[in-house]
Amino acid sequence: MKNTIKRFRRGKYRKQLKNVKEIKAYKSDEKLIKDLLKNLNRMEIEVYSIYYNNKKDPLKNYSVNEIYQFLILELLKLSKLNNTPSNLFIDKFLPKTLEKKFTSNLRNFLKDNTSNVSCVHSENNTGIQFADLISWSTFQYLERKNEAYLKIIENKYILIEFNQKE
Repeated sequence: MKNTIKRFRRGKYRKQLKNVKEIKAYKSDEKLIKDLLKNLNRMEIEVYSIYYNNKKDPLKNYSVNEIYQFLILELLKLSKLNNTPSNLFIDKFLPKTLEKKFTSNLRNFLKDNTSNVSCVHSENNTGIQFADLISWSTFQYLERKNEAYLKIIENKYILIEFNQKE
């Protein structure tokens, strides 16, 4: 993924990406987004997106951060990463006070002392930038009924609705 971004920065998107630290889908050219997704489609990966419909299944007693943590744990279950040594990078979203507890909970879930869980800023991690691109594409599909972006990676992509009951 890192090489893809480097290639795009040196190639035909050189001018567009010249002073950009992080690729954001909502700020980027449609052709750039589609080309990035096409490159992602050629990689040996599986892509999972999970969404929570708060109108259909409200978790009123939980904070946004807790719901986000539920979703991450559910994705980890689906990806079958527990019991596998892994490096897990998560976009920095929690206040420092909750971050340590959250990463500890994730390590416990992974049941493996060789796994590394890190909360990092997305501008420093191309994997998270691609994850953000996929999240944005999922948003386009769910909220705007625009499936053009997800169609590019449909062979690699699985969309799941989170349905945990209170």
